[in-house]
Amino acid sequence: MMRNALKDNIIDLIREPLAGEGCELADVVLSQYKGTATLRLFVYSENGATLDECARLSRLVGDLIDGTDYLEDGYTLEVSTPGLDRPLTQAIDYRYRVGEKVKIEFVEKKRKKREAEIVSANGQEIEFRDESGSFTVPLAEVKQAKIVF
Repeated sequence: MMRNALKDNIIDLIREPLAGEGCELADVVLSQYKGTATLRLFVYSENGATLDECARLSRLVGDLIDGTDYLEDGYTLEVSTPGLDRPLTQAIDYRYRVGEKVKIEFVEKKRKKREAEIVSANGQEIEFRDESGSFTVPLAEVKQAKIVF
C-alpha cells in the first residue's frame, strides 16, 4: 500500500474513536526507514493532553491498528500534543490556541509580520486583537503563526 494511502486509511480508522475520547488530530506523520515504520500522532484534547492521556490514547490507537494489516511488519507509535513551538497553520491549531499571543506571517510577502492575540477561529478565518483593535484575516492569507513567549 502506498504511504499516503496507508496514512489516509489510518486517519480514517482512528479519527472517530479519538473524537469519542474528546480529542482531535492536529497532524499525523508516517515515516518508514529500513522496513521500520514510525507513526507520530499530534492531538489536541478538550481537557489538555497530559502524559497519562497520551499514553491512554496510544493504547487505544495501538489496539485499533493492531486489528488491521496496515502495519503488520511492526511499528513505533508516538502520541503527543503539537507543542508550543510548532507553527500554527490549520484552523484547528488556531481554535485550540484562542487567547494566545502569536506572531503572524502572511502569505503575501510584502505584508508586514504582526503580533496579536487569537480571539477566535473557524474553518475560513481567524479573528485577532492587537493594540489597534480587532481584525479578521482569511485563513488562506496566513502562512503561519508562532506562539510568542
